[in-house]
Formats: sequence, C-alpha cells, structure tokens
Amino acid sequence: MSNNSAESFMKGLLFGTVAGVVAGVLLAPKSGAETREDIKKLAEEFKEKAQDLYKDARREVERKIEQVKKAGGKIDETKYKALVSEVVDEFKKDATVTASASQRLAEQLRADWGMVKKELAK
Repeated sequence: MSNNSAESFMKGLLFGTVAGVVAGVLLAPKSGAETREDIKKLAEEFKEKAQDLYKDARREVERKIEQVKKAGGKIDETKYKALVSEVVDEFKKDATVTASASQRLAEQLRADWGMVKKELAK
C-alpha cells in the first residue's frame, strides 16, 4: 500500500469517527487544557484503531486469496474486489466497523489491487 493512500485512508477514517466524539468532548464542562488533552488522547486511540482495523482486514483478504489459490482459482481484479467485499461485510456483521468506516476500508482495500497484482505475479 502506498504511503499516500494509507495516509488518506487513515485521515478519512479518523475524521469520520472523531467528529462526533470531539463534539461531545467540547461540550463537556472541563477546562480548555483538559479538553485539548482529551482530544489528543482520543485522536491517538482512533488512529491506532484505524490502523489495526486496516491490518486485520488486509490479513483476512490475504487469507482468502490463499484459499482461492489453493483451490486452483485465479485472482483477477474482479475476484479480488469480491473478496474485499466479503471481508468488509464480515467486519460490518461483527459490528467491528461503522457503515462509514467500512466504506472507507473497502475503498482502501480495493485501491490496493495494483500492489496485490504485483505480489501475485511473483
């Protein structure tokens, strides 16, 4: 995954998730310094969660690719995108991600096709 692509994904996921939480923190009866510290901690936590989520989803896609290869199947872009959709749907069913986050996750994983294609060609 390219750094720009990963960075864009993380920023988007972080922004979407943090927006509601920040509003709640800002409305809480705390001093400015305490509020800023709370926001900083929340941002770090969400960033870590977004990174972990992507890594988990990526590993699951890779596992499914290996299953298809072992069964003698070929992985093309269409099959890859179908596997990504399966993984994202599984994450949504497990309530691991919100609808917004799952959409961003799917977009990022689909954007990884070029990298996956290179790896499959080796």
